[in-house]
Amino acid sequence: MPSYYFPGLNKLARGDTIWLENEEFHHLKVTKRRQQEPILLNSGAGFLARAELLSITSRAASLKILEITEVQPPEHPFAIAFSLLKNRHDELLVEKCTELGATKFFPMQTQYSVRQGGSNTVERFARLALAAIKQCDNPWLPEVNPVLNLEEALREIDRQGFTPVLCSERRDGVWIWQAGLGSSARPCFLIGPEGGWGEAEYGLFTGLQSITLGSLITRAETAAIAGAAQWVAYANQAKTMGTT
Repeated sequence: MPSYYFPGLNKLARGDTIWLENEEFHHLKVTKRRQQEPILLNSGAGFLARAELLSITSRAASLKILEITEVQPPEHPFAIAFSLLKNRHDELLVEKCTELGATKFFPMQTQYSVRQGGSNTVERFARLALAAIKQCDNPWLPEVNPVLNLEEALREIDRQGFTPVLCSERRDGVWIWQAGLGSSARPCFLIGPEGGWGEAEYGLFTGLQSITLGSLITRAETAAIAGAAQWVAYANQAKTMGTT
């Protein structure tokens, strides 16, 4: 069941009454929810709640909290650093990687980026990520960092405790399970633009681990989704098998 965003769940208890307002109220109203229907709330910061719809006014809905569940942070966090893509393909990237559990996004303006970031680029990505966690009941809203160039992004990735991993177009490259990344690693997958990386940008990749995502050349957004899915599968399998 799709959830509704309510960031203050950590301050509430069973039996409390809250008011759902503004955009979240609009979403509830257009879906024609009825009194006493169960409603799922999502804080985006590790809390989910079941609530009962008590009443609806013209501006807000009254809900009674039935149960609050705290969810631990992701065991295998990962990030995606991606060049801005044309035709909003990067929006699909953000949506689907959020559904797979990405915890950070680092949008980049690279040498061959087809489009430029606008004043609302980060806000747009953040709204897409929020919509995605509500759809898939992911209680952790990923952070979208400001648009940076590649060199700045690599510094910020390191500062935030992630290990940059280059997603290569080489078909004979190293697969993710061969890369020496333990399940406790915090990879940030680097996704280039449609036109590839520039020569100077390749110089920044010296010493970085690179992985292959398959035998075919994919779109950039497909590469990001594939990298995310492969990491989730690998990290969970490594944990189950007790390997690092």
